[in-house]
Order: sequence, then C-alpha cells, then structure tokens
Amino acid sequence: MSLALNDAFDFAGYQSRFASKGRIRLEGALDSEDALQVHHALEQQTAWELHLMSAQGEPDVISRTELSELNDMAIQDRLSAAAERAQTGLSYLHLGYDLTSKAAIENLDEGHPLLDLTRLIWSAEFAAFCENLTGLSGLKLRSLIATAYRPGDFFTMHQDSGAALSFEWNFTHDWRSDWGGQILFHSPSGDIEGGIMPRMNDLSLYSGEQPRSINSVAAFAGAPRFAVSGRFE
Repeated sequence: MSLALNDAFDFAGYQSRFASKGRIRLEGALDSEDALQVHHALEQQTAWELHLMSAQGEPDVISRTELSELNDMAIQDRLSAAAERAQTGLSYLHLGYDLTSKAAIENLDEGHPLLDLTRLIWSAEFAAFCENLTGLSGLKLRSLIATAYRPGDFFTMHQDSGAALSFEWNFTHDWRSDWGGQILFHSPSGDIEGGIMPRMNDLSLYSGEQPRSINSVAAFAGAPRFAVSGRFE
C-alpha cells in the first residue's frame, strides 16, 4: 500500500485563513479508500497503550503487557490520579501508539496502513505540503502519535510551547457532535473561540501556541475517536 497526498487545493486561500486565524481544516488530504484503510488499521490492527498523566504531572504510559499484569485496583488508581489532576491543570487520558521512536515504527508490519501513513507524514513531501497550506517555512517534524479516545477520555487545555505548527489528522467515522471529542480553541479570557469535530480524513493545522483542549468524549459515544497527531518545530 502506498499513500499519496491529494494536492488539488486552494493553497493561497488556506494560507490567508491560517494567517488570520492561526488554524485551518483541510478535508480529503488522502484518497477516501486509503483513509478508510487507515481507520480500519487504527480500529482493528493497532497495539494500543494507555497514555495518561500522573498525579505528579509526569507522562505515564501503561504498556499492553502492564495492562494484562496489573490488577484492576492498580489501574483504577492511576486513572483516578489523571482525573483528579484534570481538576486543576494539565492532564490527559487516552489510548496511544508512539510513532516517533524508530523501535515503535519498526513494530508495525510492512504493508500496515498506519506504517504507510507514518512514512508519508515523516517525509519531506508532507512538510512541504503543510508549508504550502500555512505559508510557514523550514518545518521539521519532531513528534508523532496515534490516539484513540474512548468514552470519558480527555485532554485538558494545553499548548505546544516552541512548536512552529501542530496538526491532527482525524480518521473518525460517522461521529456525532453531541458525542464530544472536539478540538476546542480557547481565548485568553476562557471563552471557546472555535472547535473542530472529529471527521474522516480531516487534517487540522494550527499554531502550537494556541491554547486548546480535546473535549471529553461522552459516555454514550458509539465508537472511539481516532487520529494521528504531530508537532513541527
């Protein structure tokens, strides 16, 4: 499987919108059938870990091995710590799969749609594509992660300090707006300036300095929220 970017876009128009708002949303950056294969890979073929924040404010990753070995009370204590910390500051809880480290990427089988997407995003072609959309230059990808947000998962308000550009490529199928899970952009006064609902094959690009959160997924949501997110410096 080889993935290619669609390039039939009004790049000048996107650059203008990014300059005025610091964020843009692009529909259909991949062929629709390729996007569905990525969605299927995230839904059925990804070895998810549990990503959360400890009570001390440190990233906490529970591997699949740990999840199978820890008792329910030990896991619940760590979930409760992430939820308690969210009351006063930065915290998050979701499934994740690292796509930054070489070892994690090599664990994906050849032909795995997520591997093909990862190679595309790490390529110079994708960096140039994002530069053409935003008017930025010299973008260098520094981090990449696949995420799945289940009912109750969240990411409180945060910024990517030092990032020239952050992005999320969403691969969520048939989402409803009342299920939550939107990227929310916050004003200095605490108001919501805008939001982006999870959609299939939806690429959102935004200034890393923009305060934002991912709205908690509703308890009645009918499926997980799937995306691949990264940061350029």
